Amino acid sequence: MNVQISKILVPTDFSGQSRRAFEYAIALARKLDASIDLVHVWEPPRYVAPDLMLAVPGWSAVTVEQFSRAEAAKELEAFLAKVDPQGVKVRSGLEVGDAAATICRVSRDSASDLIVMGTHGRSGMARLVLGSVAQKVVTRADCPVLTIRVPEEQRPETE
Repeated sequence: MNVQISKILVPTDFSGQSRRAFEYAIALARKLDASIDLVHVWEPPRYVAPDLMLAVPGWSAVTVEQFSRAEAAKELEAFLAKVDPQGVKVRSGLEVGDAAATICRVSRDSASDLIVMGTHGRSGMARLVLGSVAQKVVTRADCPVLTIRVPEEQRPETE
């Protein structure tokens, strides 16, 4: 079996776990001469219509989705600025939808060879209530998925 990894998809929620997964993917991409697609998925709130208008004094009225996408674009730019890709080609993008389903779709559409993503490592009631995007991606993705878990004692205090 000949395995060639030339494109790695890295989903991010801008957490420390995502940053560590991105750093790991960069190191892996350098060794494999692969490129990285970094993607953030914005999930619309379940009880608020994405086309609901927001009006802030001094600003033009925008929809919740437009506002959220603009904020996510700023976050993505800041996230990229914190990590040196060390010569690895990195493309970034924003998507809208259910996180796990969208990550799997983007992986298929972009013909990713590998998904590298962080996991929060929740268990018990927290996992039951919050679910696990990583677990859903692992069970649904068409390509291999490498999850990176950062032990609590190694996580930055800002999380």
